Formats: sequence, C-alpha cells, structure tokens
Amino acid sequence: MVTCACCDLEKPNTVALHCHPEIALCKDCLDWLVRRRDKQDAVSGPVRIAHDEPIFLVADVARALDHYAKLGFSTDTHDDTYAFAHRDDVTIHLAQADGRPTAGHVYLHVTDATALADEWRKAGVTVVGPEDFDYGKRECSHTDPDGNVIRFGSPIPEG
Repeated sequence: MVTCACCDLEKPNTVALHCHPEIALCKDCLDWLVRRRDKQDAVSGPVRIAHDEPIFLVADVARALDHYAKLGFSTDTHDDTYAFAHRDDVTIHLAQADGRPTAGHVYLHVTDATALADEWRKAGVTVVGPEDFDYGKRECSHTDPDGNVIRFGSPIPEG
C-alpha cells in the first residue's frame, strides 16, 4: 500500500511521476487529472471557466452556518445575510432567501462517498445512500434544512 500524494489515501495501485518518483498518485486521482486535462483541451476560445461556487438560498444564515459546521465545513460571514462554507476546494455561498424559493443543488466529486456519508451521519445529519450506478459511480445525497441538495459520488471501488 502506498499513500497517494493527491488524496492522501493508502492505495494498492499507484503510479510514480516520471520526473519526481517520490510522488505517487492513485488511479482515481490520475483519472481526475486526465478528465480535467481533457476538459481544458476541449474548451474553445481564450476564456475558460476555472472554478465554480454554488449559492444556496437559506431561510436563516446562522442556522445554515451551524449546519455546515456539522458537515465539517469551516465557515465565515460577509454580514448577517450572506456567509460562506468552505471544505477542501469547495466554497458554498449561503445567501438569505428573503422569501425567494430555495432548493439549490450541487454535485461533489469525492474520493470516498461511503466514508463521507458515514462522517456526516456521525455528525447527526441524514444521508441517502450510498447507491452504485451503472455509470461507475457510488453516490449519496444530503438535503440541508432549507431544501438545498448536496449530491456526492466517487468511483465504485474495485472488487
């Protein structure tokens, strides 16, 4: 077992970089890099979308901050009506709904959907799944108190 330099998980099969053999990556992280490269190569024109951050409308920003802290996000506020939840490379904006309809959705590609579902269940929140799909993903979902859905998935483990 070797620890992947990207996801920091111990994996039985890794590949060392040619120019830096001390850096090993697992197949999941290599596949992610290849998909990212292919997406960048497919973009036509000089402008490329480099990152995205979903905005979830919430009824109560303070309640939303508490909820996302339970999910392992760090949080900070802009003011009483706008805040942020951060985890790894994801930032979710939390905006006061002010009577507007809620229910945003975001899909997170994660290294281990089952482990994240277990982590969130231990924090006392409801998670649906995991469920394996024929397109090669193991997926789960969580709906926050305002109806916003976080769906997350990882490749189905081999074996």
